[in-house]
Amino acid sequence: MSKRRWNFVFAETRDSRGLSSVGIPGIAVALCAVVIVAGLCGFARVAYLGSSYALAVYNATEARRENDRLKVRIESLERFVSQETAVISDLATYEDNARLKYGLNAISSDVRKAGVGGFPSRDDILYSSMLDPLTVKAESLRLQAQALNYQAELQETTFSDMSGSVQRVHSALNKRPAIWPANGRLTSTFGYRNHPFTGLRLLHEGLDIANSIWTPIHASADGLVTEVNSWTHFGNMVKITHDSEYTTLYGHMQKQAVTNGQFVKRGDVIGYIGNTGRSTGPHLHYEVHKNGRSVDPMGFIVAGDQIVD
Repeated sequence: MSKRRWNFVFAETRDSRGLSSVGIPGIAVALCAVVIVAGLCGFARVAYLGSSYALAVYNATEARRENDRLKVRIESLERFVSQETAVISDLATYEDNARLKYGLNAISSDVRKAGVGGFPSRDDILYSSMLDPLTVKAESLRLQAQALNYQAELQETTFSDMSGSVQRVHSALNKRPAIWPANGRLTSTFGYRNHPFTGLRLLHEGLDIANSIWTPIHASADGLVTEVNSWTHFGNMVKITHDSEYTTLYGHMQKQAVTNGQFVKRGDVIGYIGNTGRSTGPHLHYEVHKNGRSVDPMGFIVAGDQIVD
């Protein structure tokens, strides 16, 4: 059987008789075809690898950019967590001082931790060591932010509780006599003395503060004016009920500046020093009654910087 051959015929157009042919073996043609196909496949693979490499480079560049953006966000979150942690720490310190000042129970450090903490397990440490440091830091910040949120919620609760307690204490303290009712010279204290009119040794139930007529007299605590009257003994006087426990009396006034049923606050002017009633000179007679009994007013006068406003 003869082998196939491929013949190429060449013709000269100017001379139709000038024909020539060249014979090429079939195996040579097949080899050429295989080489061409292999070349095309190689070119296609090179093109594929090239495009894959370009895409990989692009993705790596985008990954680096995203990594940089993530790093910036993490640094911002880290600053935020640090600042808010300091704020909550300052609030906790302020609350502790306020609770101490008002005699309230302190919040223990264990409670303030809000159940956050504990040591990582061996598996956690091993797993963390295999992760990207940025990922580990992001997870750490997430946990810190979560703990911060718990602490903020706790702080809000304890602050609200303290606020209500402080308001109650504040209200009670405002109703407790605490200041000098008038400026002047202390001429007589609480206790037994020889009465200036009778000469008998009797209990002087208050303080006498001497000053010129029309010197202002101030309420020593918040309360309700329950009596504005004129007595033979005390002259023009005012009585204030501060709560179920305390009552104050102000006597020998030149003139009262309040009316029955009027609510006054500590420091309000309620009258003026005078010389009315059984008096040897212009002064204020000031009494404090606790549970219906007269007590020494000096035990209730405190320094101005210690008064709760």
